[in-house]
Amino acid sequence: MNTFTFQRGVGLVEVIVALLLLAVAVLGFSAMQLGAVKATDESLMRTQSISAIKTLSESMRILPDSSPLYRKQVNDIYKSSTYSDESIISSYCIKANDYATSAKNCNTANCTSEETVKYNVSTIVKSACSKDIALNIEVCPNTSGINERQCIIASWNQTKPTMSNQDASCTDASGSYKPAASCFIMEAY
Repeated sequence: MNTFTFQRGVGLVEVIVALLLLAVAVLGFSAMQLGAVKATDESLMRTQSISAIKTLSESMRILPDSSPLYRKQVNDIYKSSTYSDESIISSYCIKANDYATSAKNCNTANCTSEETVKYNVSTIVKSACSKDIALNIEVCPNTSGINERQCIIASWNQTKPTMSNQDASCTDASGSYKPAASCFIMEAY
C-alpha cells in the first residue's frame, strides 16, 4: 500500500515537470517571435528609407549643378527643427509640412530651378515624414572640391540624420555608423 501512494505522487511530479518544460518552450518561442517582428519592422524602415533617399538622389540628378541647392534646402528644414529627445521625427515633420505648404506647385506652373528644387524637396520630405523618416544632406567626410560627394541621410526612431559626434547622431564625424543608430546613408555625386 505504501508503494502505491508513492507511485501516484511520482505521476503528479512528472506532469508538473512536463508543464514546466512546456512553459519554458512557449516563453522561448514568444521571445523568438518578438525578435522576428522587430527585425521585420527594421527591414521595412530600411526599405522605406532607401526609397526616400533614392528619390531624392534621382531628383538631384535631374537638375545639373543643383546638389548644393538641394543640400541647403534639406538642411534648412533639419536645422530649423527644435529637437527634444522624445520627438525627433515629429519636430522635423512639423517643419517639413510648413516648408511644403510654402512651395510653389511646379506640376501646374512654370518654375525656376530654385522653385523646382523647393517643390521636389517638399514633396520628398513630406512623403518621408508620412513614414516617420527624417532626411538630411551633408558633405561626405573626407570629400571636397572636385571629389565632393553628398551624403543623403535617412533616420528613424530617435536617431538624428547627422554625421557628428553628438548624441543620437547617425554616425560619428568620420562617417562610421554608431551602435544602435536607426539610419541609412547613401552617397550621391
